[in-house]
Amino acid sequence: MFTYSRDKEPLKAGAVAQYAAAAGLVGLAMLVYVYPSIVSTSLMYVYSEKYRALEELRERNKQLKLEISTLRSLDYVERRAIEELGFTFPAPGQVVIIAKK
Repeated sequence: MFTYSRDKEPLKAGAVAQYAAAAGLVGLAMLVYVYPSIVSTSLMYVYSEKYRALEELRERNKQLKLEISTLRSLDYVERRAIEELGFTFPAPGQVVIIAKK
């Protein structure tokens, strides 16, 4: 401190300890005040990431349901049998229908 031509008094160990304790308490109070905000912010980032992953899974689920309905379609099965497997329709005389009595 300014002494204005007075003799300086040496700092006592007790005063230094009090200043250190006060600074520590102020730092602890600031940490207690700020920590919940930091935690909630990090949780929001985690929530946002999980929500984005959920939306991607929902979109993939829609795509898979569409693919299932396409694969179950009789037109698709018939076209694939003809084009990829080489199946042909039977000639009119090859099919014999036996009636139930």
